[in-house]
Amino acid sequence: MSRLKNQSKQQKDKFVVADFGCGDAQLAKDLLKVNNNKDQCQVYSFDLVSQNELVTACDMAHVPLENKSVDIVVLCLALMGTNLADFIREAHRVLKDNGRVHIAEVRSRIEYSHSNKNSSNNNSSQMEEDDDDDDDDDEPQSQQQQQQQQQQQQQQQQQKNDSTLSGTLKEFLLVLEKLGFECARTDRSNKMFLFLELKKNGKTPNKKLEFSAKPCIYKRR
Repeated sequence: MSRLKNQSKQQKDKFVVADFGCGDAQLAKDLLKVNNNKDQCQVYSFDLVSQNELVTACDMAHVPLENKSVDIVVLCLALMGTNLADFIREAHRVLKDNGRVHIAEVRSRIEYSHSNKNSSNNNSSQMEEDDDDDDDDDEPQSQQQQQQQQQQQQQQQQQKNDSTLSGTLKEFLLVLEKLGFECARTDRSNKMFLFLELKKNGKTPNKKLEFSAKPCIYKRR
């Protein structure tokens, strides 16, 4: 929030912000207090349900904004839908080429690799067993059999790599890269929350890619 305030003050031209999953539009209220001139700062607030006159009710995958019309897109605890990739693609559509996306999210929804350690070990053991089985076959192999074996080994290695990446920040950044963004800044100083600043990487977002974060489970007190 403080970064957005400072950036909006320094902006000479009209500064346009789109808040995806805005809740009660608190970000818009705060920015408008800093920038009394509405012609200087415009904040668009979107959520599934409109809680006040500042909020436009819509699906964040289809916001009513023109292409490349926004300086900053904010996704604060907003990556809750099953069509998360659609939100990122829509952010890419409305963002100016020199714009930025700010993401704030619960770390455990993105970084949960600890839950995959056992599966990774199991996959490694299975690969070793498969390799042992191949060693027992002393008969000469045809060129086709050798190609099939190489393909199988490559698939096993890819599965191992995917298992290692699954539930990590690196996996999420690779997803963002395929959706047209690169990470300009990462802040993991908070134990509970992850902060990312993204910029366009010049690539066209993958239209078929799907991705969802781990559900956030709140403990009862």
